[in-house]
Amino acid sequence: MNAINFIDDSATIGYGTKIWHFAVVLANVVIGEDCNIGSHVEIGHGCKIGNRVRISHGVFLPPNSVVEDDVFLAPGVLASDDRYPRANNPNYHAEPPYFERGCSVGIGSVILPGVRIGAGAMIGAGSVVTKDVPPKGHVRGEPARIKAMQPIHHVEFHELAVQPTVAKDKSDSHLVPA
Repeated sequence: MNAINFIDDSATIGYGTKIWHFAVVLANVVIGEDCNIGSHVEIGHGCKIGNRVRISHGVFLPPNSVVEDDVFLAPGVLASDDRYPRANNPNYHAEPPYFERGCSVGIGSVILPGVRIGAGAMIGAGSVVTKDVPPKGHVRGEPARIKAMQPIHHVEFHELAVQPTVAKDKSDSHLVPA
C-alpha cells in the first residue's frame, strides 16, 4: 500500500515545499516556498502559509488561518476558530488564529479562537493560549502567561540566515514519494 495525502486541486503549493504522508490541504489554501508540512496535518480551506514554514505532525489549522514566514508549529499544535462549538450552530462566527513571522509554538499547544501570536514569540510546550501574545513574548502554561520578553535564542528572528532548499524536480516539489 502506498501512503497518500490529499491536496485539493485549487491549492497553490510553492516551489520546494514538501507535504508528507496523510496530510490534508483543503480548497484555496496557499502555501509558500520551501515549507515542510508533516504527516497527519490538516490545513483548512483558505489558509495562507508563508515561506520557510514548518508545520509538524498532527497539526490542525482551521479555515482561513494565517501563518507568516519562518513560523514553526511543533507536533500536535491544535488551533480553533469557534468560541462556542456546537453542531449546526446558527450563530457560528469564525475567528481563525494568526501566527506572525518567526514565532514558534511548542508541542501539544492549543490556540483558542481569534488569538494572534506576535512576531518572534515563543509558546511553551502544552500551553493553552487564550489571549494574544505580543511580539517576542514568551508564554507558557494553562492559561498561557507571559514569562519573558526577549528574542528567540538571543538572535532576532529577522536576522536568522535562511538557506532555501531546492527540489530536484519543480513539477513535483510538493509531493514526497511513498
